[in-house]
Amino acid sequence: MEAKIFSSAQPLSVVPNFPSSYQRSGQRIALPYLNRTIFISVDDILCLQGEGNYTFLHTRDRKRFLVSKTLKEFEKTLDGSMFLRIHKSYIVNLAYVQRSIFNRDRQVRLADGREVAISRRRMKDISVQLAQYWQRLYN
Repeated sequence: MEAKIFSSAQPLSVVPNFPSSYQRSGQRIALPYLNRTIFISVDDILCLQGEGNYTFLHTRDRKRFLVSKTLKEFEKTLDGSMFLRIHKSYIVNLAYVQRSIFNRDRQVRLADGREVAISRRRMKDISVQLAQYWQRLYN
């Protein structure tokens, strides 16, 4: 019999799309994980999802970490030129945004295929900030 090897349709890690002028940050976030502390580079964070007083960090290697901090605390510490709060429950890393839909759906598609809703109140500001980021990216 011949063995067949199946590959997954999705890559194991996601590639960011940083502007050429962007210098990768050495900033890391310390997370308690399984009785030890791990450090995650800020540039490897795909998005942050708020759940009450907790936050899920989604990384580019498709891992998810639970942190006992609110999104507001992360919003204060993260770089505002790379991270954008698009909803009361989501902060996204602009380097991983593939496209945005500003019609009825109001969504942003991330590099891992995840679709995140955009807040109606912040729609105009978000569209301006995304346009500025993409202009920096391609110029």
